[in-house]
Amino acid sequence: MKQPYEAPNADTAVAGGETYHPKMFSASGRIGRMRYFVYGAVISLLFYAVLLVAVGIVALVSGGFAQVQQGGAMASLGLVYFALIIAALVFGIIFMVRRLNDINASGWLSLLLLVPLANLVLILVMLFKRGSEGANNYGPAPEANSPRVKAVFAVMLVLWLVFFVGGILAAISIPAYQDYVQSAQAEQMEYQGY
Repeated sequence: MKQPYEAPNADTAVAGGETYHPKMFSASGRIGRMRYFVYGAVISLLFYAVLLVAVGIVALVSGGFAQVQQGGAMASLGLVYFALIIAALVFGIIFMVRRLNDINASGWLSLLLLVPLANLVLILVMLFKRGSEGANNYGPAPEANSPRVKAVFAVMLVLWLVFFVGGILAAISIPAYQDYVQSAQAEQMEYQGY
């Protein structure tokens, strides 16, 4: 029989113990691999969106993009960029600590990002190591990923792959095209007798 004062969805027990629903902007708790990737991608998108809006506003106020480089518009844009970098860095560290807590490691290991080569190993561990089953020293396990988190992960992964492959193709094809154009122009000049 259901209790009249029972909270909805109060049954949080799973095979490994109790779970909790992670919140994106929380500084405590654990997050799994997929949420770590999604939260980082969302923060990056927010960073670029706010930066784009700030550039647009500064350009609108100063009379166009050509006028942005003159006067105090560039300084105010620099302050906005600096504030965005600090905010992204703070959230990046928070997400990293939460991810390290998920693998039952101390958040102080995030300082390994300052050590060359160790930072690469740390990033690979955070992206690929499975989190602790059930509760660990840092709290209960996070809930399973929702369909929304999985959808955002899939979209971000596809976009990342498209930009990665597109960047490689552009780095190869643009110089090859420029060489082709130069050789075509040289042959055309030879043909015309110049």
